[in-house]
This record gives sequence, structure tokens and C-alpha cells, in this order.
Amino acid sequence: MTLDGCGRATSRSTRRADEGSHVFSTPVEDYTHDLFGDDNLQAQLIAIKVFVAHSRRIEDAEAKEIKEISDRVRSSEDESLIDVHIEALEASVYSGAAHSAALVGILAPFVENLFTGIFRGIGEKEDDYLGREPKCKRSIYSRQSFWDPHFTYTKEGVKAGFVEGVMQLAEATRLKERMPSDSRLVLESLFEYRNAMLHNGFEWPSQRRAAFSKVAAKANADWFVCSSINNEPWIWYMSDIFISRIMAFIDEVVVAVGEHVKSTYHPT
Repeated sequence: MTLDGCGRATSRSTRRADEGSHVFSTPVEDYTHDLFGDDNLQAQLIAIKVFVAHSRRIEDAEAKEIKEISDRVRSSEDESLIDVHIEALEASVYSGAAHSAALVGILAPFVENLFTGIFRGIGEKEDDYLGREPKCKRSIYSRQSFWDPHFTYTKEGVKAGFVEGVMQLAEATRLKERMPSDSRLVLESLFEYRNAMLHNGFEWPSQRRAAFSKVAAKANADWFVCSSINNEPWIWYMSDIFISRIMAFIDEVVVAVGEHVKSTYHPT
């Protein structure tokens, strides 16, 4: 239950209809939504999908402009157009990198927050604790780290590691069997690219470019594209195919978690 702009109480189903989205349009998806309390994942996803569509329209317009210049170069004897064409091509390399950086800067935090909220919400439904005194500091703090996907448990102790943390918690909660089969690959690819792009800018150090070639080779062959210079990797981009896969992955996770929560905590 929330308040609309006039202070009237509205239900989630009413909000959903008003916003014109089907992202969380079925009851099973509402079970996932409920894990987040007042956080409006639906509105966040709508904003992301609008931004992705807008970014694609801009890139399509830029590609069309370059093609028009290329056609003029082929049909004209004006040599100055060659320089214009080269400048437009070089600008498109960096423009594409800017679009890719913006998109990973939106998608990666959302996916991170999605899994953090999912496991926090599931943890709140569990009453498990270590020791005989559930309110002691050791029990409280160990429980907090257990349900936080930013931590992974190893023989050497608790370490930082988001992707492995997600996969461990998916196994611990028995959510793994409902998760998309390529969950680990999607997450590793997304966050490897996020780390490289947001920490290194558009033109990464040569060693980082070469190292990412291994990430791209491990992922789906169509998920990343790369411009080259002197036959060496130059600037890496997320492909439209990978961006679409991430968006579909989010929807699949929302459904999977909703089914898990419904069957585990609200059996009929």
C-alpha cells in the first residue's frame, strides 16, 4: 500500500495499471516484489527499458548518418568528404563506448541490487541462527553476512565475491534449480565488463584489453564486440544481443524467485 500524488492509498496492482507496464503483471512476480518492501522495482525496470530503447535509437541514427556520408564519398569526387568520413567513423568508436558505459552503469547496479534485495528478503523469512542465543552479536552479524551475496564462503574463511556469493545463496536456498541455466555466465560477463569499463574508461590499458578477450571468449560469442587498432583489441562494447539477454535474464530471475517464494513460504 502506498500514497499517490494526492495522498490517496493505492495498491500495487493499481500502480501497475497506471504505469502501463506488464513487468510485474502476474501474481507470482508480486511475491518477488514483496521482498523489497517499498522499493519500486517495477518503476526502475520501466526507466531502464526506456533508456535502453532511447540509446538504441540514438545509435541507429548515428549509424545511418555514417552510412549516408559513406555513400556520398563513393559517389563524389570531393576528397574533403574522405576526411569527414574518417572523423565520423572515429567519433562513432567513442560514441559507442559512451553508450555501452552508460548502459552497463545502469544494468550492473540494478542486477546487484536485485540479488541483494532478494536474498535479504528471503533471509528475513528464515528464523535460522547460530548458537543458542539468536540476539547475541555473533549470531546477528554472522547471519547478516550469510544472506549478503557480496560475501562468499571458502575453506579459508569469508571473502568478498558477488557472483560466487549469489550462486552460493541460490544453492543454499534451493533457488538454483529455478534460476536461468546461464546465470553464472551472465553475471560474470556483466560484472567483468562493468569493472573494466567503469574503472578504466573507454580505452583500457593494453593488458586489460587482452585479458578481457578471454572473458569474451568464455561468454556467448555474440555478447561482446571489439574495435581494433593494429590488429589488437582496442575498445570493447556490449552487443545489443547481450543487452537483450540481460533484460530477459532479469525478467526470468523475477519469475523464478516469485515461484520459489510462493511455493516455499506461501504453499496453497
